[in-house]
Amino acid sequence: MNAEDRRIRSLRPPRGAAADPWRPVDVVTEEERLPDGSRSRVLVAFLAGQECPFTCVFCDLWRHTTEERTPPGAIPAQVEEAIRRFPPADGRWHVKLYNASNFFDEGAVPRGDDAAIRRLLAPFEQVVVECHPRLVGRRAFDFAAGLDGRLQVAMGLETVHPEALPRLNKKTSVEAFDRAAAALRERGIGVRAFVLVGAPFIPPQETVDWVERSVAHALGQGAEHVALIPVRGGHGELERLGREGDFAEPTLALVEDAFERCLSLGGAVVTVDTWDLERFGGCPSCRAERRARLARMSLTGRREPAVGCRCG
Repeated sequence: MNAEDRRIRSLRPPRGAAADPWRPVDVVTEEERLPDGSRSRVLVAFLAGQECPFTCVFCDLWRHTTEERTPPGAIPAQVEEAIRRFPPADGRWHVKLYNASNFFDEGAVPRGDDAAIRRLLAPFEQVVVECHPRLVGRRAFDFAAGLDGRLQVAMGLETVHPEALPRLNKKTSVEAFDRAAAALRERGIGVRAFVLVGAPFIPPQETVDWVERSVAHALGQGAEHVALIPVRGGHGELERLGREGDFAEPTLALVEDAFERCLSLGGAVVTVDTWDLERFGGCPSCRAERRARLARMSLTGRREPAVGCRCG
């Protein structure tokens, strides 16, 4: 851990109750649109394990991780529990294993557990995991080759803004994303990308343009699904950047504008994360329907008329 990582972590609020590496943080099911226009049922398991080592300035996922290495056997136990809660029924089922870190980081998911995890995932047509572009390599390729279903790796592109990306402390580059995406595609592994809405160091008046450019870049690199992630403050570093004039949380209107612009790009599935969306504005009269509208548009891929409200 370098000095910048330590400084960012020093500004965080208390971690709170420690995550239990033997139990998933949460398990839900959802419906998701696929590139061919069909839909699948998705089991989403939010797994507990060791924190990501990269310490991005915008990340709040560390709250759901542990400070110690994930014990061998813990991830298979969590996956097994998730499937027990929501056993895949007949039809087209996918699974997302999101561990608030990197699936191919030895500290977060011990390599020795890969075979056990693959056996548990046999019923699923597609398996989605998340990973930093720098950690995409032989282990990911071998994991994909041993699956009964198809692997899709979700990577954070975040933004293609040439000045903002290097300052996010993600320790990566657009070129690294492109190399990882190419390596995955060459082996028949799917690519999913995350793009930030409201990334630090990008002036708010330029945000929508850079979101659109970033999504277009991900699509150009073969991403089958791009998820827009509104940046949420509340963990120290972003508040410091806000005082410096380098960050402001996006408004709900800005999130809506960015998503509408990106939907028109075509070529793949583009969705927006609606978790905790209420924090970005609107009023009690409009915010619930505006959130529901974005969720429907994510599922259908079609724009809907904006929700009108006197709150402005």
